[in-house]
Amino acid sequence: MRVIALISILASASAFGVTRSAITTRSTALNGVHAEPTEKTLGQIEQANRWKEIRFLSDEEAVAQLTGDELESYQGYHADTKEGLNKLKGIAEIMLKSLNPPLIAPKGKKQRKRDKWEKQCKVAAARAAQAKN
Repeated sequence: MRVIALISILASASAFGVTRSAITTRSTALNGVHAEPTEKTLGQIEQANRWKEIRFLSDEEAVAQLTGDELESYQGYHADTKEGLNKLKGIAEIMLKSLNPPLIAPKGKKQRKRDKWEKQCKVAAARAAQAKN
């Protein structure tokens, strides 16, 4: 019974043979992209190159060299970057604390007995106060 089921499964699978698809060559050119850059793309490339020069300046150099929008974008970028770094430092400190938790010395036998006696005294005092009311 099992052999017949296995043979029928194999026969049905081979009935749907896989055919090879024809190999076609495709163009490597990007559709919709011009071969020569336009004015818009040239402007964007120029801005990107200028930003590459600007973003690594120190704060003092930036104030001395930049004006207007460039100075604003520089200050915004560096403020966000510094804020992000401070957050990451805080997270790293928290992670280090969790990796190395402070060790608490275990209580000794006598301290456990003192704690138990103190708890018993508090319970007795609470019961005595309830009995008076």
